[in-house]
Amino acid sequence: MSADLLTTSYYTRERLEEIRDIILDVYAEVYADDIATDPFFSMERFGERLESHTSAPDWACVIAEVSEEIAGFTYGFADRDGVTFKLCENMLRQKWRGRGISQVMHAELTSQRQEERVQLLVRRERSRLRAMYEKWGYRKAGERLPFPDSPLYDVMVLDLR
Repeated sequence: MSADLLTTSYYTRERLEEIRDIILDVYAEVYADDIATDPFFSMERFGERLESHTSAPDWACVIAEVSEEIAGFTYGFADRDGVTFKLCENMLRQKWRGRGISQVMHAELTSQRQEERVQLLVRRERSRLRAMYEKWGYRKAGERLPFPDSPLYDVMVLDLR
């Protein structure tokens, strides 16, 4: 019997073109139901958000593979305040959930950061996801409607330093 091998790779904005299709493919799979029912989650709108996020000079991404199969990715960028890293996406394909891979991706990405804290948004109705982040040390710091047509999100913060 062979064991699955988990690897992570760290990317910066300069290498985005190497991984853009991976990000889009994983998003399309993970958000398939939302894409079909809510224009905010459409591939076009996600592409716009991705373009906006990756325009930050310090954008970074970690991609996880299990035995050379893409499991997921996480990415973000530093806020203008210089002390907050905005974690935009932390996405894992269904097949690989429940194995700690999401936390490994998160740890790899945040270990490379110099900011004092990480901030992320969690959809209000995703209580299990919010509970997962709380186990990682995040705390709820408010709520935000980032776009007029987006769902309401809980703002969660994790101190790094």
